[in-house]
Amino acid sequence: MPDSIEAKRPENSNDRRHQIFPTLSEAQFEILTRYGERRRFKAGEVLFREGDRHVPMYVIVSGAIAIERGGVNGPHHVVTDGPGVFTGEVGTLAGRAAIATGKVSLDTEAIVIDEASLRTLVIVEAELSELIMRAFILRRVAFIQDVHGGGVTMIGSRHSSDTFRLREFLARNGQPVAYFDVDEHSDTAELLQRFALSLDDLPAVIDPRGGVLRRPSIRQVADAIGISPDSLEGRRFDLAVVGAGPAGLAAAVYAASEGLKVIVLDSQAPGGQAGSSSKIENYFGFPTGISGQALAGRGLSQARKFGAEVAVPIEVTSLACNAERGFDLTLDDQQHIHARSMVIATGARYRKPVLANLEQFEGQGIYYGASFMEGNLCLGEDIAVVGGGNSAGQAAVFLSSLARHVHVIVRGQNLAASMSRYLIQRIEAMPNITLLAGTEIIELIGTSRLEKIRWRRQDGAIEEREIANVFLFLGAQPNTGWLGGCVKLDADGFVLTGASLGPHDWPLSRAPHALETSRPGVFAVGDVRCGSVKRVAAAVGEGSIAVQALHDYLASVAA
Repeated sequence: MPDSIEAKRPENSNDRRHQIFPTLSEAQFEILTRYGERRRFKAGEVLFREGDRHVPMYVIVSGAIAIERGGVNGPHHVVTDGPGVFTGEVGTLAGRAAIATGKVSLDTEAIVIDEASLRTLVIVEAELSELIMRAFILRRVAFIQDVHGGGVTMIGSRHSSDTFRLREFLARNGQPVAYFDVDEHSDTAELLQRFALSLDDLPAVIDPRGGVLRRPSIRQVADAIGISPDSLEGRRFDLAVVGAGPAGLAAAVYAASEGLKVIVLDSQAPGGQAGSSSKIENYFGFPTGISGQALAGRGLSQARKFGAEVAVPIEVTSLACNAERGFDLTLDDQQHIHARSMVIATGARYRKPVLANLEQFEGQGIYYGASFMEGNLCLGEDIAVVGGGNSAGQAAVFLSSLARHVHVIVRGQNLAASMSRYLIQRIEAMPNITLLAGTEIIELIGTSRLEKIRWRRQDGAIEEREIANVFLFLGAQPNTGWLGGCVKLDADGFVLTGASLGPHDWPLSRAPHALETSRPGVFAVGDVRCGSVKRVAAAVGEGSIAVQALHDYLASVAA
């Protein structure tokens, strides 16, 4: 058992410090010794640096390890871990880039547990798994909330759609980032000069090692800061899940926990449409509600705990229909992987209204999600939320706490047919929310960003308002273009499954499973599926059901 000394805690950890930095009991410590190698380190040694991938977990027997974060304003101390404390956070479990640097403060003996052994540990040792996973998750949250910032730095403008796109990607992937805005922060000018950046170079991202990316793509940022996966070329899996929304993550959790080798691929971030919701209040088991990002983060951690590879931002561009005993997928970077079975969980995107210059204002007044980041762009302003479903209702309620006034615009006569009653009641009770039934936006007005909108009422009257932020939640269009005809779709592009398939759509003598597509071994779950219930709980349920059916399929092809 290690010497009993108290580690120095970060000042902002408050009453959760015992969960963020738990000190192991003697029994827990003895268990951990079975999963790693004891090693000694001299004071001053650097165990890992920000940006390093595949960093092991260090369990301190004696001595101390200081955790620091870098940044454009120099490094700052986060915490000093002492005997009985372990290093790491959620990225450690998946081999992603470290978001802090670990330095030996005193001569130290530690148990070094590599990535593979750590995954075995969190599956086999239930009590320790709970302690470690909770600490890992809370540490990532603490890093995101760190007032000192550090690590990844971004310089941009709130009036830039490219800036918004990158900030949204980083936020939805839970990446801690220090953001400096040229229009809001006085110290941004000094940063531009220090890194030889002009306004034409923005948005710019400075990675943990000091590399500067000028007007980068999402993939370039992901590669530079260690979000994207290692090479996938030629790798083989039992199951490929395309789409990391609730349905896809649920399928990954159940499949990986049952011993299948699983990869999840998503072009944006875990969570799908649900991941951009500010609060989901009717999901079973969360009486006080939970944000879509928090729910997605828990699902992501759970999938990785069981060994699923979650690859973001990776888009599947094509699916080979003629692969023998499996399926060949081509990725957007021209890598290729092979899977014995597949789950299609690419969901649906909000429909875009037919409006001139709509795309010009995307990220500059037109938004398809309502997280805290979008909400902070419209503080004290009048805004419009367009749509009559639950997503629109959740957005309106959330944004009413930030905006001066929220106009909810729907083409129908009321919300009763499409929105949950609790949301309708909440909207009716809010003094700064106005429902405009029988109304549609007919024009967007602005130059570099949205400035005004015009709408038409059901009596034909046209009104113009100074509204610079519009949130669109209009119906759903399935993300099925990448399938290239490999499975049968309905007239609207949703995937046909089970009993929805016609007699000539199914090639085998056995009946298709309920969630199986026209191609045996390929299943569809969640919003992408024809006839699906557009609810998070239903998507999660379908993900679990599909795994049971694909076990039957894999057994049949292996026979």
